[in-house]
Amino acid sequence: MKNLGLIVVLVAGMMLTGCLENGQGTEVLKDLNNEDFSVVTEPGSDSSGSEGSNGETTTDQPGTEPSAPADREGLEINKGETLTASTNLLVDFYPPFFSAHMKVSENATCANGVWVDYADSKSMVSSKTNQSVPLSVQFRDHDGRLSKCYTQSIVIDQLPPEILFSKYPSASVEEGTDVEIIFTVTDAGAGVKEVTCQFGQIAKPCAAGQNKVIFPRMAGGEYTFTVYAVDKLTQSSDKAITFKVSSLYKQMAQTVTVNEYKKVDILFVIDNSGSMQYEQKSMASRVRNFLDVVKGLDWQIAVTTTDPTHKTLGDGRLVPLYGKTNSYILNSSMADADARYTLGMTLQRPETGSGAEQGIYSAYRAVERSLASVGGNTNFIRSDAQLAVVVISDEDESANGEKNDPGNFVKFIQDSFAGQKAMSFHSIIARPGDKACLSGEGYSAGFRYDQISKLTGGVIGDVCATDYAAQVQGIAEGVRKTLKSITLACEPVVDSMRSVVVLKDGQVYTGTRKIEGLNVVFDEMLPTAEYQVQYTCLK
Repeated sequence: MKNLGLIVVLVAGMMLTGCLENGQGTEVLKDLNNEDFSVVTEPGSDSSGSEGSNGETTTDQPGTEPSAPADREGLEINKGETLTASTNLLVDFYPPFFSAHMKVSENATCANGVWVDYADSKSMVSSKTNQSVPLSVQFRDHDGRLSKCYTQSIVIDQLPPEILFSKYPSASVEEGTDVEIIFTVTDAGAGVKEVTCQFGQIAKPCAAGQNKVIFPRMAGGEYTFTVYAVDKLTQSSDKAITFKVSSLYKQMAQTVTVNEYKKVDILFVIDNSGSMQYEQKSMASRVRNFLDVVKGLDWQIAVTTTDPTHKTLGDGRLVPLYGKTNSYILNSSMADADARYTLGMTLQRPETGSGAEQGIYSAYRAVERSLASVGGNTNFIRSDAQLAVVVISDEDESANGEKNDPGNFVKFIQDSFAGQKAMSFHSIIARPGDKACLSGEGYSAGFRYDQISKLTGGVIGDVCATDYAAQVQGIAEGVRKTLKSITLACEPVVDSMRSVVVLKDGQVYTGTRKIEGLNVVFDEMLPTAEYQVQYTCLK
């Protein structure tokens, strides 16, 4: 038997200086002129490694030999390493008797190996990477006696940590207000060793798992926030976001022509990923009452999925209606029972789509395809109809591209229809802060869906609810409310010095109303006329 090595423990926990929710410390917030910021983290949310006595994550350091029991037999990989970034492996063998032959297999069962002459060690190149790789060995002596099957494994990780921003400014921020950014750092292989947040010249330690960074009392300007992450094999990654803080206001005057039509186009974006299997089982019954509430409107309804890549059912393509040949759009002229059944069965998706859910992106692409008259999307978005989007998903938007951004989606609709189309975005999601849902069927909090729904005055429902009847009714009523709304080009600033003024045919219109994000929502349907809305936004 060979000598045992020493244990070298790699301490990967990081002491945070930010404002910690778990009471581990409080940092005094300073003015941004000092480029200061605070960090709130959820320690222990990275599943790699094991928790040390101080909450720090520990693991054997790659390249060192840990201690082993004195009666060690079988095999040892890379001198006892548990992690490596290389597929080149060195395997040492420890037979229980004088061995003449051995059989080594790249599995945990000693199957599929080939008997060869015994050697004390062997160099191997693994065919697997970014996973736990098992190796097994069996020994045979000159008399044909067989040993039992010995197994060891090592994690081969060749990927750096993944950094995902789930909350960040989607539009200009008012000067003097706080900015909040939420991001998550994970590494499924080796585990995260170190995370650093940098803003200007200031760098501070962040942590594996979810982090919330707060920038207090922002001054006007353009800013970049960068996250750097290193795993326990020294593989590194970084990701940055840039946002603007406006120092001045801008005056807006938006003209909208209101006709007498009660037209609305409704797009359902349904999460068809594997994590939605529980919710999908009863999707048809969960949305059964939606059409009852929009009865009397001139509506069109279509369905797409959160899958950003599927060549027939993703990337914003409308999915075929259940039981209908070459048909993609429901409309209010259909018989009630037929429309209700078809909608429910179309929403209840049988396929398993991509786990990289992107509901906002899919809605963006669905409108783009309709405007370009492409495939089944042709004629879905009508120029004289309002627009309502309904997302049903148990996970947040999973990418950070231009078309995944809530503010960019709203701007795209405004620009595409010259400010004439009212729009609302409704979300049935794992709501941020809903611990019961997030510990149950909710996969991750829908921060960006929550943001775009609040931005457009939409309803925010609970994807973990056993029955969607009440919230579907609320969404349907919200769709009706869209017909009584004017969607502004930017979110208005309303305070003691600024207000929203509505003129009808040049005269002040006194109809009661309220502001819901970008939408001016009136209590009654607007009479047919030309309206001008005067308001103030951040520049």
